[in-house]
Amino acid sequence: MKKHFSIFMIILLIATTSTPSFGASTLPDISGHWAQAHIEHLLGLNLINGFPDGTFKPNQTITRAQAASILANELALTPQASAFPDVPASHWANGSVGAIAAYGTMSGYPDGTFRPDQAMTRAEIASVLSSAYGFSQSSATSPFTDVTPSHWAFGSIMALVDGYITEGYPDGTFKPNDAMTRAEFSVFMAKAIHPPFVVPAMLQAKALTIAQLIKDENMTQLATHVHPVQGVRFSPYYYIENTHKVVSAAALPGLLADNTVYFWGIQDGSGFNIDETPQDYYDRYVNSRDFTAPDQIVYNTVVSRGNMINNIPNFYPNAIFVELYVDGIDPQYAGMDWRSLYLVFELHNGDYYLVGIANGEWTT
Repeated sequence: MKKHFSIFMIILLIATTSTPSFGASTLPDISGHWAQAHIEHLLGLNLINGFPDGTFKPNQTITRAQAASILANELALTPQASAFPDVPASHWANGSVGAIAAYGTMSGYPDGTFRPDQAMTRAEIASVLSSAYGFSQSSATSPFTDVTPSHWAFGSIMALVDGYITEGYPDGTFKPNDAMTRAEFSVFMAKAIHPPFVVPAMLQAKALTIAQLIKDENMTQLATHVHPVQGVRFSPYYYIENTHKVVSAAALPGLLADNTVYFWGIQDGSGFNIDETPQDYYDRYVNSRDFTAPDQIVYNTVVSRGNMINNIPNFYPNAIFVELYVDGIDPQYAGMDWRSLYLVFELHNGDYYLVGIANGEWTT
């Protein structure tokens, strides 16, 4: 992913990360569709088209010829005559099929055919995309119950998981043998070529990794996630103030061993100063709950949970934040003893670093 986020940094410097917009009147069957933004991005790049009747048909399966055409176009391959007998010169995708086969991303079958009209499976698409864009496997354990190391596309599927291209289905499966729809392909393809689309999944995964480091009090590893220039600001509540203590990445490994009493902010309700040692503050306002398995993960959206104003978006205008929320645990408080851990990230040299850690709780 470092390669892709270097590309992402270049994209941010030369263009907006927003995607093109196409009116519902153009392709009425993608308006409000879960894959609309990804489909519109590919439409804006002229990589994929609708049908003559003005529809996109998002639930129709993607064929081998369609995938070959889209990939050859995006990779800017020079059209070549196809050598496959079932893709003659008169076939609309002849040049694309020949080009993508010569490139080595797609091949034919043992009987010498290409089968251009055959639907592609999710495993086949994983294989093709990981080959075309150089995604590589880094994880050895599959998150999917139906994809084991013995599966022929295990490495390719895991490469897309590690590249935040796919998360599979809510039931824990990937369904490798299911035919892939045009909508699903659009999502995979858009994520593969446009890094901003993978940022939400990447930062949510990073947030859970940081939550584990916080739970373990592994400040040395936590420091590797902290912004090397700005450091990280510790805020006792999600109304952030300039007076809240900032700790540099270099100072973080030794923070909890420091017995100095510091000012961290103002206590809600009482108005008293929060003057505590780093360990006492950490126990009360950072590591108060286990955030490694939150009840909700909220990405860059303010959810109103109490009376205090959440000013994270205003205080950190160039940042993205992830909220890890856990329900209340004591019945006598009727759920009002909930807690949240807010982790705020900013982009630096092509990667996202932690610039803020804020506590969320019910306030009066």
